[in-house]
Order: sequence, then C-alpha cells, then structure tokens
Amino acid sequence: MKIVKQSLEEQAAAYLRKLILDGKYGMGEKLVESALAKDLELSRSTVRMALNTLAHEGLVIQKPYVGWQVINITENDLWELYHLRVALETRSAWLAAENITDEGKSRLHDLMDYYLEVGRNEAVTCQEISKLELELHTLIIELSGNMRLHQIYRNVANQMLIYFNIDHADYDPEESARSHLPLVDAICSGNSAAASKLANENITTYSVIGHKFKQQHLDRLDIS
Repeated sequence: MKIVKQSLEEQAAAYLRKLILDGKYGMGEKLVESALAKDLELSRSTVRMALNTLAHEGLVIQKPYVGWQVINITENDLWELYHLRVALETRSAWLAAENITDEGKSRLHDLMDYYLEVGRNEAVTCQEISKLELELHTLIIELSGNMRLHQIYRNVANQMLIYFNIDHADYDPEESARSHLPLVDAICSGNSAAASKLANENITTYSVIGHKFKQQHLDRLDIS
C-alpha cells in the first residue's frame, strides 16, 4: 500500500492552486493571509509558506505594501509563453520521435485514448481539458529523454494551464483531443520531422490567443 503524507503547507498550496487554476480566484485578485488562515483553519505562517510555494510556481506574487495577489497575465506574458511553447514542444516532439520506445508508445496511446474519452463527455469543463492537454505535452517532453527540457516545462506548467484555459474557453473539447492524434501518431512512428512540424501547427498562434484573451477580458468587464 502506498501511503502519501502531505504537510499542512502542501495541502494548503494544493487547495489554493486548484482554486486559482479553476478560476475561483480571478487574475489580479488580492489574497489576504489572515482571511485565508481563518477559512482554512491554519496558522498564518502555514498559509504564508503555501503562498510562497505558489509564488515559486508563478501563480501569485507579493507586492510591497499591498500583499499577495494572483498573477495578472498580460498579452506580453502570453507572447512569451507562446514562444516558449514553440521552442520546447517542437524540439521535444522531434526528440521523442527519435527516442520512442514500446513503453513510450503505450503510455502515449493510453493517455490519448483517455483524452478522447474525456473530450466526448458533454459535461467536461475547460479546466479538465486544459489539464489533459498539459499532461499530454508534459509526457511528450518526458519521452524526449531531455530532462532539462522536462524540468523547464514543469517549472512553467501552471502558467501553461492558464494559457490553455484561455485557448479552450471557446474550443470544442473533443476537437481539442482529436487535434493531437496526428502528433501522437508521428511520434509513435518515429517520424521526427513530421512530429516537430505537427507540434508547431498544434500550438495556437499568438495572434489568435491574444485575440481570445482580449475578448475574454472585455466579456468580464461587461459582466461586472
């Protein structure tokens, strides 16, 4: 039996991380240590350590004389994340195709089948699809065999989830899954050139993601 032990700090960080990534806390929203400590029934020091963990993950920031707040993604952030995706995902797809093993093929096919199954569920949320896309790209980067690429991608994983959430807000979940099938097939067949090309084509361009971001911002202003 596998026993997983989490400290109170880790549990608090996991809880707050989920709220942020699920959109329960909006971008730029202030997070008050004392209020969070009261809600979570934890000490302020524990909450502070959890927030520090999330700060290292790029989800929250601490401003002098202001306190903690959720990061406020800007168009420039999206521009940087787009080019980071192009650099990491295209090269990793090429390497994964070069180094693919039978075990790697099995893992990719299993995850792809699950991705498709979830995408067909009419009740699936944008956040659930985003997490599956992140899981697929993370696996491809792991299968590249380049652990430094893998670590870099993991370091920005939560910011990537925000990027994917913006992209998937008006995207059909099943189509999101199906659009990755050619990429997985190319990797599993060892076609590195095709895998790299398809990985690049699979990334929503900055102009499109920027337009979606602006529209969602305007929609939030209309609601408020």
